[in-house]
Amino acid sequence: MIFTGDVAIAHDDYFRFLNFPSSLLRKLWCLNLEGAVIDPSRLPPDWGIYNSSQWINSFQEFTLTSTFIGNNHILDVEDGINITEKSLSHHNLETFGAGKDKYAASKKKVILSGNKQYLVIGFGWSVIGCHAATSALPGVNSFEGQTARRQATEIISHSDQARVIVVIHGNYEFERYPQPAHRKLAFQLIDLGVYAVIFHHPHIVGPVERYKGRTIAYSLGNWAFSYGKFFGGKLCFPESSFHQIALEIGEDIDTVHHARFSPPATVNYEFSESVNATDFSLTPVFEGFSHDEYTGWFKKNRLKRKLLPIYREPDNSFGNWIRDHWVAGRQILIDTAVKSGVKAMRRSA
Repeated sequence: MIFTGDVAIAHDDYFRFLNFPSSLLRKLWCLNLEGAVIDPSRLPPDWGIYNSSQWINSFQEFTLTSTFIGNNHILDVEDGINITEKSLSHHNLETFGAGKDKYAASKKKVILSGNKQYLVIGFGWSVIGCHAATSALPGVNSFEGQTARRQATEIISHSDQARVIVVIHGNYEFERYPQPAHRKLAFQLIDLGVYAVIFHHPHIVGPVERYKGRTIAYSLGNWAFSYGKFFGGKLCFPESSFHQIALEIGEDIDTVHHARFSPPATVNYEFSESVNATDFSLTPVFEGFSHDEYTGWFKKNRLKRKLLPIYREPDNSFGNWIRDHWVAGRQILIDTAVKSGVKAMRRSA
């Protein structure tokens, strides 16, 4: 099955996917719907990201399976999770990563692909605005180390033959490299028996690391994101985000499929390559580093530095609590400045 990054298709947009092999389109695809699915009468104000109720028309040639909705824009629209689930049910599509409460949000999805059974669970990082579900309120399955390990362990213990895949909406926008805490947790999950760990949210493609023969994709980038249509037409991603990938978890070999976005709404297939290839283009220079070595490397090479803290450990702690609130306060100031016109909205990398 194949996993993609962010999908946010605005009203009246239609994406064209060119030169994709028909054999590839017939495989099962899992998309990250970055924003609620709504009809035109419920379009949000300028400040919000959504998917038009006609989004699925862009994927008529694809074979779609469950969709990930545990991201930071699913609640830009009031009751976004509920209306998205109802809309998708008309297309026989189920969701994961968010739900009406924390129990629904943490529920696994069972997907049969070829001769393999996949059990997929999803998480969203609260630091980037993913609203955590509670026992009484809808939201995403909150991404925290102990929680992720516990849920993965529970699924693995009851499913010896199935492949467990963890999908995470995390990291800062336009950070190409994983937070040390996220890399450490991905390793811990694979040590527990998880088959693959997949991240998205940064809007640019990150490296794909192999650990114990398993695949960790640190950012898939965008996949079908309307250009110049959100936030009052101000949201236009830079050319660095035009490179996009989809990760195929194969029966024997995992494969990365490369594509390139052409504004305003075209995605061109480029090529595919095995993650096991000796010349695999996305192998990180830090593959094989210890966690301490990687933390030192990340300090020197990270892209996002302006008053953004480094997360070193995946579990809840007082230090992470301080970091969380610092980032949240910083974002409130930025959002307020943008809405008031004091600061221009820019996405750059």
